[in-house]
Amino acid sequence: MSELLQDPFVQSSVLPLLVGLVLVGVLHLLRRSLAAAGIAAGFLVVFALVIGLPALPPPSSMGKLFWTSAAGLLLGVVADVVGLRGRIASAVLAVWLAASLLWIALPALDSLAAVVSLLVLLGTAAWVAFARGSEPHGFETVESPTAPAASLLALALAVGGTALIGSSASIAQMALALAASAGGFLLWNWPVERHGWGLSGRVATGIAVLLAAVLTLFTQAQTAVLLLALPALLAGRVRGVIPQRDGLIGRAASSAAVTVVAVLPALVAIGAAYALTGGEASPY
Repeated sequence: MSELLQDPFVQSSVLPLLVGLVLVGVLHLLRRSLAAAGIAAGFLVVFALVIGLPALPPPSSMGKLFWTSAAGLLLGVVADVVGLRGRIASAVLAVWLAASLLWIALPALDSLAAVVSLLVLLGTAAWVAFARGSEPHGFETVESPTAPAASLLALALAVGGTALIGSSASIAQMALALAASAGGFLLWNWPVERHGWGLSGRVATGIAVLLAAVLTLFTQAQTAVLLLALPALLAGRVRGVIPQRDGLIGRAASSAAVTVVAVLPALVAIGAAYALTGGEASPY
């Protein structure tokens, strides 16, 4: 069993998928609004199991990634428990993301290219924080989880695939682990959506942006291709044009279609990264 858990494929796919499924289910039982927190929680658990618990204060960018992700998860859980929504929740998310990006990026801001990359990342963070993904539902506003979770899945896949091609093993493992954890949440919400997205879910998308920051600023991978994956953030808009059929099969088909469409830009980004390497396979 220990040898199986040391396998990189298991660490970046099977293990986080199972951990994510369990944590989403447990949090659902504790408080339904916290189910989306299982994605970030699963990511942190797998990080600690695979890479180890980083020192505090962290000396590396990956250590900073872990602790900022933990802080974001705590913010998301508190916000969802007290029912924080709207512009205040978006502002909280934006402040956390901006502070995390600056903390991670500061040692690498020694060139114009790094500053430009940081500005692009901050713009993406603002998009994640302030984009409207809610849908009217009766007298309330309920954020459908499928589209934002599919966007997260796509972004994490793009970062993981690009890192894998660029031989950034630890970043690839953690990005793919985040994607697998998001996949576990999507399975809980298919064929019928059971959960909201909330600030905890949006924090998980923020973690994908932080992973992109580490990849962009601290490796030689073809990170410019990650821009090709950004249309995945429009999955909520895509959901509005996909016919929503009545009945269980119809809703399941619509959710699956949204997920597939969201993932397509990620596959384009990974394909472009592979092409720019001359078609050479990563040693990992």
